Amino acid sequence: MKKIKISFHLPDLRDITIIGDLQKLPLGVLALAAVLCIGTAAKGALADQKQPKAPSTGEGQISYVDDAEDNAYRAARKEPDPKKRAAMLMEFLQKYPKSMLMEQADYEEIKTVEDEYNAYYAAGKETDFAKRAAMFVEFVQKYPESTLMEQINNGYMEMLKETSQGKKYELLESLAEKWLKIHPKEKEAYAFVAEAAMNLKKYDKCGECLEAIYGIQPFPSLAREIHMCYQKADNLAKQIEWADKLFKMPEFDGDYMLRYDCVMSFYKENNLPKAAEYAQLALKSADLAERPDAAAQEQLRKVRRACYHVIASNLMEKGNYAEAASAFKNAVEAEKYGDGYYKIGLCLDNQKEIEDAIVYYAAAEIMGGEDAPKAKARLEVLYKAIHNDTLIGIDKVYKRAKELTGGAK
Repeated sequence: MKKIKISFHLPDLRDITIIGDLQKLPLGVLALAAVLCIGTAAKGALADQKQPKAPSTGEGQISYVDDAEDNAYRAARKEPDPKKRAAMLMEFLQKYPKSMLMEQADYEEIKTVEDEYNAYYAAGKETDFAKRAAMFVEFVQKYPESTLMEQINNGYMEMLKETSQGKKYELLESLAEKWLKIHPKEKEAYAFVAEAAMNLKKYDKCGECLEAIYGIQPFPSLAREIHMCYQKADNLAKQIEWADKLFKMPEFDGDYMLRYDCVMSFYKENNLPKAAEYAQLALKSADLAERPDAAAQEQLRKVRRACYHVIASNLMEKGNYAEAASAFKNAVEAEKYGDGYYKIGLCLDNQKEIEDAIVYYAAAEIMGGEDAPKAKARLEVLYKAIHNDTLIGIDKVYKRAKELTGGAK
């Protein structure tokens, strides 16, 4: 539906405007009404003026206003808040630059937000992202209460998305960090810094940003990502901090690799007591894990063997040879390996259980590896000590060792 607007201007008189629905009033009626109004206004004006005036010339203009334009203007004018009203009038003018609905008072109101809008439009037109970011930040600092703040936020986020899609990670990191200085709780900005840091291999920084997001929205999957970041950063303290949090989450009860990662981290640090502590946790978690395919089963065997080996090594260092031998036997039961048999031999040797010790030394030699020469040398020394300094009959020891290893090598 369209409306017709008839505007007349008579010198020394105010503007006269008539607006009507085209569908409701015939054009002739509107024109007649205009003439009557003008005549009335002119007669009143002449009666009041006694001084002679220059001849008046009337100027008339007819323009059409559709419902959308009319409704937008009315909505702006009805806004009670002066600042919001000025902003709505500015937006109206941007959309309808030639509108005949605007009055002089409207333009005066617009002047109060003109600088804001000019700054906003200038920033939006800037093609260099670094410069645009600086302009957006300056806008926020200069106009903190601006009604354009939502558009500024959306524009900045869109810029970060484009930078991310272009894989310009150094620029992405810089732009997102600038935004965080004025919006320290902006979750999306932290996510963009984390993305950039991960791709730039700044794993500690990535973990810190994800921690900030976790503080806003704590999800178990996010906690797992944080742990992974600190693991890649070789930050053992933070890795263990987040691992301990994950252990308390039921979602990760069967995640034995989570515990195993802690085992290996402490093992590399030569901290056997802590490695053994986490090895116990890893074994309990392994018992809860699903048994899907052959590859997973193979991984579980290796994890079990390593965990039992760490536990046994810790016991052995403490001089608990009987318990250590039992743990090493669990390790070789999970997966046969030469070092395991050799260590069992050492434990039995220390307990003076010579007959059994030489069988495990023989098994270690059969399996091969680094300990094979040491195992062979110790086996022969012990065998000679109980067989009149000869090796006669030692083949029987190797036969028992082969049965023990199941022929594995």
